[in-house]
Amino acid sequence: MKIMQFRRFYLGMLLVFTVFLFGCGGASDSTEVVIISTNDIHAQIERFPKFAAFVAQQRAIYPNLLVVDAGDRISGNVYVDNAVERGKPMVMLMNKVGYDVATFGNHEFDYGQSILKERLEEMDFPVICANMETEGSVLEKPQGHYVLEKAGIRFCFLSMIEINEKRRIPATNPANVENVTFRYFGDVVEENRGLKEGCDVFIALTHLGYTADSVLATIMPELDVIIGGHSHTLIHDSKVINDVLVSQTGSYLRYAGVTKLDFKGKKLVNKSFHIVKLDTISASDAEVEKMLEEICNRPEFREKIGETSKGLKYKEDVASMVTDAMCDAAGCDFVFYNKGGVRLNSIPAGDITREMVYQIEPFSNYIVMHDLTLQEMKELVLNRFNGTKNPEKRYLDLFVSEGRYTILKDKEGNGVDVVFVDRNGKKLKDGQRKYKVGLSNYVNSAYDFVGKGKGTNTGIMITDAVLDFIKKQKDVNYNKRRTFIERKS
Repeated sequence: MKIMQFRRFYLGMLLVFTVFLFGCGGASDSTEVVIISTNDIHAQIERFPKFAAFVAQQRAIYPNLLVVDAGDRISGNVYVDNAVERGKPMVMLMNKVGYDVATFGNHEFDYGQSILKERLEEMDFPVICANMETEGSVLEKPQGHYVLEKAGIRFCFLSMIEINEKRRIPATNPANVENVTFRYFGDVVEENRGLKEGCDVFIALTHLGYTADSVLATIMPELDVIIGGHSHTLIHDSKVINDVLVSQTGSYLRYAGVTKLDFKGKKLVNKSFHIVKLDTISASDAEVEKMLEEICNRPEFREKIGETSKGLKYKEDVASMVTDAMCDAAGCDFVFYNKGGVRLNSIPAGDITREMVYQIEPFSNYIVMHDLTLQEMKELVLNRFNGTKNPEKRYLDLFVSEGRYTILKDKEGNGVDVVFVDRNGKKLKDGQRKYKVGLSNYVNSAYDFVGKGKGTNTGIMITDAVLDFIKKQKDVNYNKRRTFIERKS
């Protein structure tokens, strides 16, 4: 009898222990989900073999794994930007890696809406955005959020893109977003708070920049995580704002982000973030390497166009070559080209190839001509310089050919005048004369000045102008500044 009682007691205790272990927070009730994130890749496809290998390694360790991207996948690589089907190499590689969801970045619009529409249709993953309306454009309205399930846990991704306060569009050529409208990200927060109720984890996948992400975390505490892009901010490890984990991985796919989420049942109990430098990954995906070889099999891009015996050491040196080429091609008195349009900061001494020229100007911009007075040129320069509210953050944004200019600022840091000097070293004084001024079509449509959005389209592509100019010059060298800022006496 005592033996039977002991057996019942033993079995009862075993049952209690089993329930405790597996039903009350034991191993089977714990789940770990890992999210690998990228942002601002800017078409650096040469890093994809290592990235693909890293994702495969992580999938082997963490079966519950997601891969997401926070925008600006294109613009920055000659083999992507000048592919027969522009941008398609990035789609092929991202499909191969197995992305789950992505958001729009401002550079996603760089090829125009028709090409963007084609690329979106080829993606094996959704691209979402809650503050973007497409009525009247060729683009379909994107989903504002996307819900997916992993290990029985519901993940809701909400997406938003940055917009310029003044123009109310992302940082792209306005012509590329014609008939597409955008709202300030804060204006869509209220209508999306309720998404939290329908999911276990609420994640904002944004292209807003770190500052705006910090604001979003403050005004939307319903979020668990923000995975961001746009400002190229490198966040090394867990950054928590208002109990929201905020992350970003820098740019150009130098790093991958790893967000780890721990669950008890469906409840999120711990979250952390760290980055992995892809140069530390020794493995490389052979299939992706083969895809890359096929994508880059364009020998015409390696053609020698000219050379530079001394090298172009600074961005303004490279820009001076571009503006001189535009001036020469279109017969201008002056040319202005924006700093952000020059994508190659220097050129080493040696050969200049066609690939380098395409790297400098990947946007397929063309030259637009204006007839502007001296005062109107001053307004073009000053409007841009003073457009930044904080005087301490103002900078020279417009490179020039063929002369030079100096912005004069007052003691508060405001630009108040511009002194122009022509190609012969003479100060411009004639206020009545109309000067032939060449601009890129981006500056023409995005900058504030008399004639904004108008002008005459010359039909001259800037890359063609630069290629022709280098061929004529043979040896291209620049080492003198053309733009200056001084305190007005």
